[in-house]
Formats: sequence, structure tokens, C-alpha cells
Amino acid sequence: MPNTVKKPKTSFNKLRWFLIILYFVINILMIFTFSDPNLQSVDYFLATAFIFVLAVLHGVDRYGKKNMLIFFLITWAVSFTFENLSIATGFPFGYYHYSPSLGMMTVPLIIIFAYFAVGYLSFALAHVLTGQYARKLQGKQVFLVPLIAAFIMVMWDLTIDPLSSTLLGMWVWTNPGAYFGVPVSNFFGWFLVVYIFFQIFALYLSRYDTINDKIRSKITSKPYWGEAALVYGITALGTILFIFFQYNYITIDMALITVFTMIFVALVALVNISNNPELDK
Repeated sequence: MPNTVKKPKTSFNKLRWFLIILYFVINILMIFTFSDPNLQSVDYFLATAFIFVLAVLHGVDRYGKKNMLIFFLITWAVSFTFENLSIATGFPFGYYHYSPSLGMMTVPLIIIFAYFAVGYLSFALAHVLTGQYARKLQGKQVFLVPLIAAFIMVMWDLTIDPLSSTLLGMWVWTNPGAYFGVPVSNFFGWFLVVYIFFQIFALYLSRYDTINDKIRSKITSKPYWGEAALVYGITALGTILFIFFQYNYITIDMALITVFTMIFVALVALVNISNNPELDK
């Protein structure tokens, strides 16, 4: 009887990759909808919905439904608290208010879902850049991974805030600042807030995270980790394509900053994933 070699399972998830393609298409379509505020709102809603669903589906394979729900609740509680605090007191971001186009609430719900989605991607990429992948967070990694994740997430805000507040008016700064109209305090505030919810989740995982054979079979492949890097890169692409809406010094500068921050991180992550011998193809 001939010997048969059982191939390792791959985490090439057809549904997630289909949604990634749709997410890419939505970002491309924004080129044609920027001039129409109504279509623009639909595109932003769809983009947020897709990245949220992708984050949930990807995260459930790694952490399970319960832990992903806990991450969402932590993210929601911390970000919602500090967003409202800053609107009322100016700490930690600065004084601002959201446009009614995002909803009637002081802090629109779409903002919380964006925090969660990009937060999860940043957390996943921090695992890649620190070589953690499918390992349980222990020792110094409990603090290093959240720190790296905070930097990766602030890169996103660094590129979108001037576009969203200055050009689109999705939120308005009471006292415009030095960074294309955005107060510098906003970015230090962002770093503080996202680090807090990353650190809380990391401490939780250091105690309650479990990686059994079923989970390991899903998350020890290059396609699985490549998804997170690719979605983060597509999110960056959406900012770069803004130059097709308005071609001015803000959009050009944001495109350049995006290339040398978010795109760079996505490329480094993809290279690390490709070169990692511990991951299946």
C-alpha cells in the first residue's frame, strides 16, 4: 500500500478572500463617489462594514467568539469614554465635534466599529512584526505587542485625520492645530487611548488565551496572516486614492505619508510572513 502524506490544513478562507476583494473594489469606487456626499457616505459605511466583518471573521479563528466579543467591548468602552471626555474637556485629543452626517449621537457608532476593526488589524500585525504569530502572549511580549500595535494604529489616524476633518468636515476641530489643521495633541491622545485597550486585552489574553490543535491548524499558514497585512494595506490605499478627489498639498502629503508608514508596515509584514519557515503555504 503506497505511503500517503497528509497535507497540512491551510487557512485559505474563500469567504474572507472574497470579502477582501470586495473591500478593495469599494476603495476603488470611492474615486467616483467623492464628488457626491450621499454616495460618499454609502461608500464609507460599506468600507467600515466590510473591514469590521473581516476583522471579526479573522479574529474568531484565532481567539474564538468569546474573546473577540471581549476585545470589542474593551475597545468600545475605552474609545467611547475618551471620545466623549475629549469632546467635553479637550482631553486627550483636543476640542472637536462630529458632523451630523455621521449620526445624531455625540460619538457616532461607526467610529467605534472603525476603532475595533483597525485596532484588530494593528494588533494582528504587531504579532507578525514581533514574531508572535500563533503564540500566547507571555513575558515582555504582553507589553511589547500592545506598544507596537499602538504605533501601527496611530499611523492610520496620522493619514486620515487631516482629510476627514479639514477637507470632508466629518469632524471639526474647535482650535485647529499645526498638523494640517489637526492639533498635535490628537495623536498623542490617540496613542494613549489605543495603547490602553490593546494593553488591557493583552493582559487578558496572557491569562485566558488558549491555543489548541484546532485553532493552530487554522492560523499557522501564510494566507491567514497575509489577510491582515493585505486588508491593512487596502485601507491605506483608500487614503492614497483621495488625490483623485482633490489634488492639493494636503492630499498629496497624506498620500506620501501613507506610503512611507502604512504601506511600509504592510510590506514588511508580508515579507516577514513569506519568510517565516514555521508557517505553512
